[in-house]
Amino acid sequence: MKRFGLMITMVAFSASAMAQGAKVTSASSNIKYGQLDKAKEAIEEAILHEKTKDQPKTWVVRGDVYKAIAESKNPDMKALSETPTRIALDSYMKAMSLDAKGTFRKQINTQLSLMSFTVANAAYEFNDKKDLANALDCFEQSLTIDSITSPGKIDSTSVYNAGFLADQMKNYDKARKYYNRCIEIPYGGSQVFGLLALTYKNQGDTATYMATLERGMKAYPDDCTPLIVELINHYMQNKQSDLALEYLDQAIKKEPNNVSFYFAQGALLDQIGKQDEAKASYEKALEINPDHFDSWLNLGVQVYNKSIEMVKAANDIPANKQKEYDAAIDAALEQMNKAIPYFEKCHSITPTDTYTMQALKECYYKLRVKHPDYNEKYETIKAQLDAAQQK
Repeated sequence: MKRFGLMITMVAFSASAMAQGAKVTSASSNIKYGQLDKAKEAIEEAILHEKTKDQPKTWVVRGDVYKAIAESKNPDMKALSETPTRIALDSYMKAMSLDAKGTFRKQINTQLSLMSFTVANAAYEFNDKKDLANALDCFEQSLTIDSITSPGKIDSTSVYNAGFLADQMKNYDKARKYYNRCIEIPYGGSQVFGLLALTYKNQGDTATYMATLERGMKAYPDDCTPLIVELINHYMQNKQSDLALEYLDQAIKKEPNNVSFYFAQGALLDQIGKQDEAKASYEKALEINPDHFDSWLNLGVQVYNKSIEMVKAANDIPANKQKEYDAAIDAALEQMNKAIPYFEKCHSITPTDTYTMQALKECYYKLRVKHPDYNEKYETIKAQLDAAQQK
């Protein structure tokens, strides 16, 4: 009786194992017939069963199932998983870890190579949907696949995209990992140093931020203008005008026809009270671009501000010196009149700018007695300004 019982147990045991093996075979067959829902159901049962969960073939087939889901053109089948390529890759890697003899290695490599295109497409699709987490995961999958199928190969674009997406997600540690790999490759030139530097700045590490910019400038001396501009902006934001001007000089040497650099130089010089030098910088900008609005505007503001200072000085003249006061006010108004051509030029370049319209309105109003022709200009600009402010 005992022997008979033992036989019964052994038969049952064998039948159970065979049944689970059949699940793996069934899943594989269902892939061929496009019945991916049945394939998925079968293989998910197989990976949980004691008799098949540690068999490499089980995991190879699971990888095949999810690879097929990822590549399916049938919307119903594609909807079986939100991240099929990730599950497929993890399954193939699990199979390799169990496959001590390497029996399935060639088969897995082939499948992964075929899946790499699907993974790349998925990365861009997730990115277009603003699903940054899954887009990043797909780029990382692509890098993992390359490390398995083509050891030593580096897809620099995927490395860069992984870093950029991690950066957008404020995962600065991971962003730095990939940006540093770009630098090692090398890929991305000076731009990558700039992005890497900003990850430190965003976390308040100003010292490393600046050191990284300097490192990039040394690595790419002929292509480091963006890094110089970043330093210029940093020093400007921190009211370190002298240092900003030093880097502006460097930037101008590298790009002598860059209008923005001359304008920035002029604005900085204005801030530290070097109006004559500032004027020269604005005029240099206008030599390059005669219609540079901001340079015309700041030149006009310079002239206008001087008239305001003259009015203040006139107001300090004692009341018993009326003639001297009147002369001083007349001089101040004539100084203000010199600002009008600059503001009119700005208005001709950008007719919708309300700041310029307001400046012209004020100038025309204050000068209309000495210059009667300004009365008509005043009414015109007032109407334009009123209309602009009502929009």
